[in-house]
Amino acid sequence: MKTVKITLLALLAFVLLVGCAEQKPKNVIYLIGDGMGFGAVSSLLLSEDGETGFEMAPVIGLNETCSANNYVTDSPAGGTALATGTRTCNGFLGVGPDSVQLESILKKAQKMGKKTGIVVNTTLTEATPGAFYAGVTSRKESYKIAEQFTESGVDVAIGAGLSAFINRPDSVDMTAVLIEKGYDVYLDWKSVLNTESKKFVGILDMGDVHRRNKSRNTVASAADGAEVCLAAKLAASDGNMDSTRFSEPTEYLHKACEKALSVLDKDAPNGFFLMIESAIIDGYGHNNDSEGMIEEMKEFDQTLKTLIAYVNKHPNTLLVVTADHETGGTGVTYKSHAINQPDGLQLNFSTKGHTGTVVPVFAYGAGAEKFSGIFQNRELPGIIENLIK
Repeated sequence: MKTVKITLLALLAFVLLVGCAEQKPKNVIYLIGDGMGFGAVSSLLLSEDGETGFEMAPVIGLNETCSANNYVTDSPAGGTALATGTRTCNGFLGVGPDSVQLESILKKAQKMGKKTGIVVNTTLTEATPGAFYAGVTSRKESYKIAEQFTESGVDVAIGAGLSAFINRPDSVDMTAVLIEKGYDVYLDWKSVLNTESKKFVGILDMGDVHRRNKSRNTVASAADGAEVCLAAKLAASDGNMDSTRFSEPTEYLHKACEKALSVLDKDAPNGFFLMIESAIIDGYGHNNDSEGMIEEMKEFDQTLKTLIAYVNKHPNTLLVVTADHETGGTGVTYKSHAINQPDGLQLNFSTKGHTGTVVPVFAYGAGAEKFSGIFQNRELPGIIENLIK
């Protein structure tokens, strides 16, 4: 009998160990909604009849967003906390209050042998993505951030912002630098979608990556001098340059995520780390735009569901969703509606700036249980690191 008990205990211990091992994520997807507080989330929940991606989350937490020197963070400091695990002063990006460069969770993932990627519906040199690879004391140093991007070592990056790479005070063509480092560089959406490259950067027109930008620019006019940068020359010589804009930018972010995932999960024995920013929620909060916020959150949900579907097919993947801060003091106004038939939802706003209110955390997949609770923004990267190391 004693032998049987010992055997059963050993078997139970084995099962528990296997269960714990299964909870260790190999891949990490870090989705950041810029300015996405509870008001923004509410706008989606109250305007959608079907189940949203937020409602699919098995684990929900709260995230305090203070910076090192203010209850209300700006995007550079907020992004730095989420990227590096250190709170810094407002205005600083990727550096601590002492202006010393910090190491991001993306960089740590690279040291673990993981492939890495960045997908944004804004410029690649914007504050939140920049916090994962750059270090400056002002987000306005976009030329320096672009230079640091070329040293980032990411495998895949898709976003906008060609000007910082080619219209520079030093006259350096950073697309040429990227190409010299082994990247394929694309300036049009069709090439990004169709590429089979294992290492590429897509730098698109802002009109391609988000509907707020309603210009009908061609790729060649996306930035002054675009036609003479090396990436454009190579595309033209190969006949691969598509001069038309992507026809449906409302679908850009989730399709760009699908493309990045298709590249990152190939030949990745140690897994991958993918950082994604949905950046324009913040703009609608700043503009106190109720209709725009609701539509933006519906697009966010489309991306979120795409990522949840990936996690469901790849249970060794952790998906963490949060915000760098809340914008607009966004709330829901009094407005009558038929039961279970919300119609004409309206938001109200208390400010055109950021607020210091807590923001939500949603977690899915392997290790998700670690994100239940109340956290400071600086704690999240450390939790992710402990799960994957």
